[in-house]
Amino acid sequence: SRARASPRILASVPSLRPGSLPVGSASIMGASSSASRSRRAKKPDGRVTEVDRQVLGLKTQRRKLSAYAARVATQIARETANAKALAKSGDKARCLHALRRRKLHEQNANRIDEWAMSVETLLSSIEQAQATAVVLKRLKEGNDALREAQAGYGVEDVHETLREMEAGAEREAKINAMLADQLDQNAEDAALAELVELERAANDVSETTEDAATTKGNEIEKTTTKRSDSASIEEVKAALPSAPRAMEKKKEEAKESGEPSAARVRVAAS
Repeated sequence: SRARASPRILASVPSLRPGSLPVGSASIMGASSSASRSRRAKKPDGRVTEVDRQVLGLKTQRRKLSAYAARVATQIARETANAKALAKSGDKARCLHALRRRKLHEQNANRIDEWAMSVETLLSSIEQAQATAVVLKRLKEGNDALREAQAGYGVEDVHETLREMEAGAEREAKINAMLADQLDQNAEDAALAELVELERAANDVSETTEDAATTKGNEIEKTTTKRSDSASIEEVKAALPSAPRAMEKKKEEAKESGEPSAARVRVAAS
């Protein structure tokens, strides 16, 4: 039977591990596999450029480097666990070999990180260059459109158009002035007619106000006369003596003079 390599040896040597190749070989495989994928990944216009193929190859390589880094990280963790177990068992030689393999994997992991960073930087530069190319293309198209739009007229055409606009504005101003004179005469006549109407209305209002004032004055005079008459009557009443006091005064005078009172005279007469 054919001799088989130990799984541990295959795990420790990246170039012998199934499914993993050095970066150069992986890039070759990525380029070959990207060729078949690029036939399916076509742009809307149906053209795939060489730049698109290279970008696809770099992305494939980045994906493989990411998987490779994950496997190396697993190997580092496994060698660390083996070294701890061998150290506890007292097997110093095998523990030392495990630590050396771990250092080898760590160095390999550092190189993978550098490769991945280089691929990422290159992809970023390509994408930025593509964006710049698109912007420049659009600017060029816009400049061509502007030049084409400006081809229909020149500087003299612009000056001629401006002069015609000024002449038209002057004609419009003259027409407006003539119409304004006519409108001013009509407005003057309308103002005079309105003034006559206002004066007539003012005279009517003044006459109405005088009549109302005369009527109100008569009413006030009548009221004042009534009040003065009432006051005079009250003063006369206050000056005259009251009837009971006059009767009492007459009785007192009759007593003093010895004359019989009216009651006695009536009794005697009866």
